Amino acid sequence: MSDTPLGAFLRARRRRLAPAEAGLPAGSRRRTPGLRREEVAARAGISTDYYARLEQGRQRVPTGPVLDALAAALLLADAERVYLHRLARQQGRPGPRPAGPATVSPVTRALLDTLDGTPAFAVDHRFDLIAWNSLACALLGGLDTRPVHERNLLWQVFCCPYSARTPANREAVDSIGADLVAGLRAHHADRPGDRNLAALVAGLSAESPAFAALWAQHRAGARRAGVAQILHPELNHDTFPYTTLALPDPDQLLFVFLAPPGSEARDVFRNLRTEDAPTRR
Repeated sequence: MSDTPLGAFLRARRRRLAPAEAGLPAGSRRRTPGLRREEVAARAGISTDYYARLEQGRQRVPTGPVLDALAAALLLADAERVYLHRLARQQGRPGPRPAGPATVSPVTRALLDTLDGTPAFAVDHRFDLIAWNSLACALLGGLDTRPVHERNLLWQVFCCPYSARTPANREAVDSIGADLVAGLRAHHADRPGDRNLAALVAGLSAESPAFAALWAQHRAGARRAGVAQILHPELNHDTFPYTTLALPDPDQLLFVFLAPPGSEARDVFRNLRTEDAPTRR
C-alpha cells in the first residue's frame, strides 16, 4: 500500500467515527473501532473498491463533489472539509523548497509595539515565534535568550521542562495544544514536501507522546481563541485567555493574551511591566 496524506486522513477519520454517530448499529462482530470501508463508501455514494483505492493511495485525485460526499459521510467539520480538499489538490505535487527564517513586516512590528499593555507575539506556519513584544518575552521566560529550537510555540506546550506541570494545555480537545496541532496539520497540507516542517513533526513526535497522539488524530483547522496555562517563577496566576489574528504576511498569526478590565490577568501583566525591562524582537 502506498500511503498518502489523503489516504491517511481518510483512514484516521473513518476509524474515529463511531457507528452510532453515523446512525449505524454498533454490532458485536466489529473487530476494529470506527466504520468499515464499505459503510463510508455507501454513505458517500461511491463503490467500496473506489474508496479503498483512495485510502491506499492507488486512485487519482477525486472530484470536488466526491470529496464533499466523503466529508459528509465522515461527518467532517467545515475546517476539515476544506483540509480534505487541500490534501486532494496537493496530492502528487512537488513540495516547495524550504524557506529561510520568517520575518515580520514593519506594520506587524509596529502593531506588537503598540500592544504594550498585554503579551503578544507573531508565529509562522511552523508556529516558530518570529517576533514578540517585551511582555511576551517576560511571560514566556526570556525568549531572547532561548535556543532557536525553543522559540517555537509547539515546543513550549509539549516539550518545555515545565510542560509536565501544565497538563490542561495538552488535552485531546479544547486545549491550546490540540488547536496548535490541528493548525499545523492544516499548514502541512499545503507543504507536503517541506523538509523543515517534516523534521519539526518528527522531532516533536519523538519527544512528546502527547503530541504524537494528537498528530495521529488527523484533526485540521484550529480555533481562534482559548486559554493557556503558563508557569512563571514570579507570578501566581497561571491561566490566561488568548486570541489569534491572521496577519497580512502569508501564513503568519498574531497571538494576543487578553486582560479584561478589572481581571486578575490585568494585574499580572502590570506586574510584568514593573520587572526589569525585557527585550522585544
